[in-house]
Amino acid sequence: MSAKESTVVYAANNGHESGVTGYVYSTVPVVIHAWLSNPQDFRAAVTSVIECGGDADTTAAIVGGIVGTATSEAGIPQDWISGICDWPCSVDWLRRLGRQLCESVNADTKQRKPFSLNFAPVLVRNLLFAAIVLAHGFRRMLPPY
Repeated sequence: MSAKESTVVYAANNGHESGVTGYVYSTVPVVIHAWLSNPQDFRAAVTSVIECGGDADTTAAIVGGIVGTATSEAGIPQDWISGICDWPCSVDWLRRLGRQLCESVNADTKQRKPFSLNFAPVLVRNLLFAAIVLAHGFRRMLPPY
């Protein structure tokens, strides 16, 4: 193993040439390699595990969380942040949630407030996603699958 070995090469050399599985013994070493190779570069760390293929959403989320703790929101590419569209949980709502979480950690347990999110829009979104997932699942029962 070379000190400058890319995460893709590292993964391939460890038996993951066709992608990293979601299994912990596959995921953790590749994520740690990407993190240690790019400890302050959010885009490079996340991109490197995505390029490995396989369960890329899991590996990207893990390494993004690790590198994001060091870089904070300022280290996340602005074009990635502006591309977030997860109604009704907007980027502003996520920022408020982050502030509330920080305040709740530092507050007396009697002073903690519940996190606010309008239940109705979340229910609508989740029902829509459930319908899409079910439709896709039933479609896969038909030929040519």
